[in-house]
Amino acid sequence: MSDAETTQAEQIASADQEAPEGAREGVQEAHEQELGEGGKRALSAEREARRAAERELSEARAALKEIEDANLSELERAQRDAQEAREELTALRVENARYRVVQAKGVPGELAEFITGDTEEEMAAKADLLLARIPSSPSTPKPDRTQGASAGNVRPVSNAEAFATALGDF
Repeated sequence: MSDAETTQAEQIASADQEAPEGAREGVQEAHEQELGEGGKRALSAEREARRAAERELSEARAALKEIEDANLSELERAQRDAQEAREELTALRVENARYRVVQAKGVPGELAEFITGDTEEEMAAKADLLLARIPSSPSTPKPDRTQGASAGNVRPVSNAEAFATALGDF
């Protein structure tokens, strides 16, 4: 591979890393067209190598965790499991408190995520603030009764009725 192709491949790789995920695909396609056939193969090989390395890293981390678990004593494993359970319980209690406040205050369910805090009192204060900012009147206009058909000006439902109405006048 020439130095120009190498430099261009490096620029593409750096652009790929800096671009957001959605824009990354368009950037890749545009730059791959600028590369020659050899550049495309090299880029493809590099991407495949990266995927393989990421898979190996994931497998190595899993194997390391198994080894660490094997080295832990039964008591240490139980303590670790208990700590994880306590953390999960705390998170569930906070979420439960949030939904109790949402229910008690009448906050719309889709706005529950905006109720934050560590205690129920903090969440209740946030709910009150949120409800104060929501307009209480409906945003849809009231119907205008002067528009549309009135009782004396009823239109026929079908073509047959319209024809019968028109012939009835003769």
